Amino acid sequence: MFGKKKEKKIKRKKHIIQEYVEAILFAFVVAMLIRNYTIQTFKIPSSSMESTLLIGDFLIGNKVKYFFTDPEKEDIVIFNYPADPVEPQPRENFAKIIGPVYFDKTKWLPKWHQKKNVVKRVIGMPGEKVEIIDKAVYVNDQLFKGGYEQYIDYRIIPREAGRIKWGDEFMGSRDNFGPVVVPDSAYFVMGDNRDVSGDSRYWGFLPRKDITGTPAIIYLSIGEPPFKDIRDYAFKKQGRLKRKSEFRWKRSFKLIH
Repeated sequence: MFGKKKEKKIKRKKHIIQEYVEAILFAFVVAMLIRNYTIQTFKIPSSSMESTLLIGDFLIGNKVKYFFTDPEKEDIVIFNYPADPVEPQPRENFAKIIGPVYFDKTKWLPKWHQKKNVVKRVIGMPGEKVEIIDKAVYVNDQLFKGGYEQYIDYRIIPREAGRIKWGDEFMGSRDNFGPVVVPDSAYFVMGDNRDVSGDSRYWGFLPRKDITGTPAIIYLSIGEPPFKDIRDYAFKKQGRLKRKSEFRWKRSFKLIH
């Protein structure tokens, strides 16, 4: 009688490509978790927060602060732009893996999708009435000035000449808006550069759930001088004005208040 031969257990080694793919995916997920829940670096792309934040300011954002507390009036907040799509587009090109992680079927790579990061300042708190009259901001019928607001357009657009609508409701103009009452769990936010800021006047209240953090420090700043006149701003948008960029050494490692 012959004994049964012991079958040798064959341990299959992972293919080198599989190991690389797994390592890349792991590093990607860890990096995105750090980016999404602790700190984040990003660059200011527009003039809407001048002269507090300039085009070309590279920022470190604190994404932990609002885990433990709610924003206060005059806080500068980072948030997910409410008008952006919730999922990557075109939707048929992406397969959802988990949470905000998708698989791009056209590039065969993972993709972290979230709404565009935007930075504005809290002007109206939940329950407060906000109104703008001839550019001046009133909160609960009291003139509200922080000293950081900037106006580069001498013109005042009358309410009746405005084109701002929330749904079917006419809201007025850039310079004569409202009044509106901020609902619970939401905020009214504006850019410091009031004449060129796409903010709550145009797209509505900012939900608390969309606020992700606050800019903490400028670690580098490279760019053109800030605009002081709406005509120069318009010429730049049209490609008719070119100005020289420069390092702004004095803004490096500057705390943001």
